[in-house]
Amino acid sequence: MIGLNITIMRKGIHLLMNKIKRILSVMMILTFIFTIFPSIEAKAATKTVNGGYTTMETAYSWGTYSTSNSLCVMLPASETDFWVKYTLPHDKRVYARCSYKAANEGMYIEMLNSSNTTLDEKYSPDDVLDMDKITPFMAVKCDNLTSSTQTFYIHVNRGTCTGLMIFTLSMNERIKTGRDVFSFSGTATNKGNSSMNLSGVDSSVLTLNLTNSTKIPPEAIITSVETSGTQTPSQGGVHHMILPADEASTWYTATVTSATGGFYDIDVSDGFAARQKWQFKYNALATAKSTMKNVKLTLEWEYDIANTGYQAY
Repeated sequence: MIGLNITIMRKGIHLLMNKIKRILSVMMILTFIFTIFPSIEAKAATKTVNGGYTTMETAYSWGTYSTSNSLCVMLPASETDFWVKYTLPHDKRVYARCSYKAANEGMYIEMLNSSNTTLDEKYSPDDVLDMDKITPFMAVKCDNLTSSTQTFYIHVNRGTCTGLMIFTLSMNERIKTGRDVFSFSGTATNKGNSSMNLSGVDSSVLTLNLTNSTKIPPEAIITSVETSGTQTPSQGGVHHMILPADEASTWYTATVTSATGGFYDIDVSDGFAARQKWQFKYNALATAKSTMKNVKLTLEWEYDIANTGYQAY
């Protein structure tokens, strides 16, 4: 009898272990799916909206701004306008993207604030972007640089387009970031601090013209600056120095003493353009002569894709 009970218990434990294994297997598969396909949730967030939102007062409520939500709008032939409203947190700069196809030629889109003031507007086909690509679109921008959340409106008008109109609306961030490394030509020379000046002696100046650089987006603003170089002979008491030549009259001195690199107290609040002339020199306390070559400038920046035709660099 005891042996029979033990056998039954063993079978029960075996069945329980198999069940646990199946549950763990399913969990592992689900984890794998969501890891490989993280966009599934975003795609499922697209909502179809039919007519009836024809005025500012009756605008469809899109909720709080989100890059994961989009609308598929079915505008009946009997309606001319579609209105949608959304709330935007403070210090946000975004744009609404409206899909476009040839059948919708003549439509236009505008962004408005709660006072019914137009902030941006685009007309088809003249303002359509990526017309020669698979997904042409129009874009209108919106800034909320206030200290509180604000309500904004998007208004789409069919213009000369007839029949049922189908288009999608999505929201996206406008501010992007970038980084690149640039090389100065030539060698900076320092005659040495023979007079033992406590302020040191500056080297000759190297100039790098990035005014027309295709690596930097138009109107990109500097967020960080770093320089590096090779000094011969290597000395202590060396400071790298940088000058945004077009926008500053005072040289910036590296915050750390180093012959090989320099970091500067420059950020986005200074408003320096990345596309400009940059000048470099170094200051040395040592009495011996020296040179510095292989000088490189590392720039980090932010830019508004409204200034680049909504293309990312």
